[in-house]
Amino acid sequence: MKKNQNQSAKIVMTIFALVISLMFGNVIYLGVTGKHFISGNNIREYADERGGGQKVKTLYAKRGTIYSSDKEIIASDVKKYKLYAVIYERYDSKKKPQYVVDKEATAKALAPIIGMKEEKILERLNGKGYQVEFGSYGNNLSSLVKDKIEALDLPGLEFEELTTRNYRYGDFASYEVGYAQMTNKKSTQYLIGQMGLEKTFNEQLAGKNGKKVYLADNHGYTLPNGILSETEPQAGNNLYLTIDSDIQIELDLQMKKLAKEMKIDKGACAVMEAKTGRILAVSNYPSFDPNERDMENYTDLFFQEAIEPGSVFKSFVYANALSDGKLNVNEKFQSGKYPYKVNGKIVHNIKDHNKGRGWGTISYAEGFYHSSNTAICNILTKHSDRTSLIKSFEDLGLFQSSTIDGIQSSSGVAGYKGQKGITLEYLTTGFGQGSTVTGLQLLRGYSAFANDGKTVEPYLVEKIVNPKTNETIYQAKSKYSSKFFPSEAVKKMRDLLSGAPYKMDDIHLIGKTGTGQVAKDGHYLSGYNTHGFVGLAPYDDPQIEIVVWYQNSIAGSTSVANLVKAVMRTAMNKMNTQPAKEIETSTYVLDSYTNQSQTYVKEMLASHQLTPIFVGDGKTILSQYPMAKSEVSAKSRVFLQTNGSKITMPSMEGWSRKEAEAFASMANIDLEFDGIGSIYKQNVTSGMELKPNQKVKVYAK
Repeated sequence: MKKNQNQSAKIVMTIFALVISLMFGNVIYLGVTGKHFISGNNIREYADERGGGQKVKTLYAKRGTIYSSDKEIIASDVKKYKLYAVIYERYDSKKKPQYVVDKEATAKALAPIIGMKEEKILERLNGKGYQVEFGSYGNNLSSLVKDKIEALDLPGLEFEELTTRNYRYGDFASYEVGYAQMTNKKSTQYLIGQMGLEKTFNEQLAGKNGKKVYLADNHGYTLPNGILSETEPQAGNNLYLTIDSDIQIELDLQMKKLAKEMKIDKGACAVMEAKTGRILAVSNYPSFDPNERDMENYTDLFFQEAIEPGSVFKSFVYANALSDGKLNVNEKFQSGKYPYKVNGKIVHNIKDHNKGRGWGTISYAEGFYHSSNTAICNILTKHSDRTSLIKSFEDLGLFQSSTIDGIQSSSGVAGYKGQKGITLEYLTTGFGQGSTVTGLQLLRGYSAFANDGKTVEPYLVEKIVNPKTNETIYQAKSKYSSKFFPSEAVKKMRDLLSGAPYKMDDIHLIGKTGTGQVAKDGHYLSGYNTHGFVGLAPYDDPQIEIVVWYQNSIAGSTSVANLVKAVMRTAMNKMNTQPAKEIETSTYVLDSYTNQSQTYVKEMLASHQLTPIFVGDGKTILSQYPMAKSEVSAKSRVFLQTNGSKITMPSMEGWSRKEAEAFASMANIDLEFDGIGSIYKQNVTSGMELKPNQKVKVYAK
């Protein structure tokens, strides 16, 4: 018995091996001769006779996704589809119609899905030619709409797949993230990074296209046994940024408010985790939406715009003098005016910002508090060593270009460069005039006051991950300079910085304001300035650092103070650097509700204190958001697409952007956002029936 079983197994294995060999041999034989190995039919000749032949189809690789540090999608590939209808009579190899047979039925079924009038569709279907399109109604269709059309099972309706890059949050660190666009290269389309991290990490993000070589008829249909070879595409790697989505959204909102209230022409702001160098948010004004690329200029203001920083620069002069042991901050000096002399002759009177009135004889600590220019002049001439100070500037990374994750930063200009001795330009540099630095340089320089006299290098890319293997192929590490400010000097600087004008009840914020002049065509503009602030919190052990500057002709600090406070509080709470009140919330892991009845799902969600939002008037659930196995908290909204075609507008008050986008995708509407944050108003009244591709505008805080 056992012998017979072994013989049977051997026979089965032999037959299986023979079949595999024949199939493999057929592929090789087909590729070399164009003939089918078994039947002897010449498929290549058949293809040629049908007006076809050998075809090559590019299989496009998915470009890597860019994520925020809290795993929100910032940039990703989106498949869009263009609908067209074949009206020329044609058939596949099995004589099955591959054109629109019943034009009236097709028009009737298609109209409610794409939002085009039935008679207009029929008019196009009755046209002449090989195929027809449906204008804007048939362009940029989502996969959801495509699935609805394919479910009709009507012959002749076909799609052209288009890959675009979607930037989910629009204006979201857009100069740093950059953008990628479709480019033709040797008749093949590629998404190629054109700016920012999309450009500098293009090789990592791009992936590698595959291809399919096949024999086809004159309509491009693959012939039976006609696939000659196929190479699968390799998806690009994913980028994880240091940017936190909540902090970034708050910063973008506050920058827009600042721009509106202070009528600023341009400005920039960045928030950094002071101990590590992780940039948590960065915003430029004006900015742009990478989906539209409606930019006014290509300059990343935070990284590349060099400005005269004003009094925020004074901290570096004080820190160097304290480090060298040459300055006693309790020592007094005469404020008001400082006579700059050449060969014993006064050539220039440097004045304090209150038109030279000063504050009488005051201490250097008081001079820092009053932001005295004459205090700096006295320190530079009496309590400082020029060689030592310039070395400090170098250690701090000032007046030097650098590259952060491939993004080039400007060097700025040291006004005293090439000069010797205590020149006028050397003195004015001390209080931030006549020399220029970038926001990035200030961010790096002030980090020394959070890291015991060492600077930390800012960075934007946390890690790079292979999406197929989930292997981390690059992991960022914090980089520190050598210690060039002693601990006692750092402690003293934090004490001096405690005089910052922006006070918070719950956070001990320290920092320095500054007002710099703006030069144009060789002279300073009258009444037009650069306003800035660099802050750290909390005082005793700084965890978060913020740098902001803007240019306008309006004086005032309330608006920028509001920006600093709002963003700093968001960052401190998000990074868990402040004690927070614990809120007890229950959580629930969602099941899959696909193919379940609306009644059942409604009961299930209600039992866990979840709010269902049904999209459509159908009885059966087709899809859901959040997806199955997602953990949600009590009172969260769960969006459920039904098989019904009648969709009504809900009230979106209090909804997040993500929730509104989930509804829009399911409802097939075009959603436009005005503002960032939770939604408080909409231009379509709740309860109104929505049409496909209908434009809906919502207003967010």
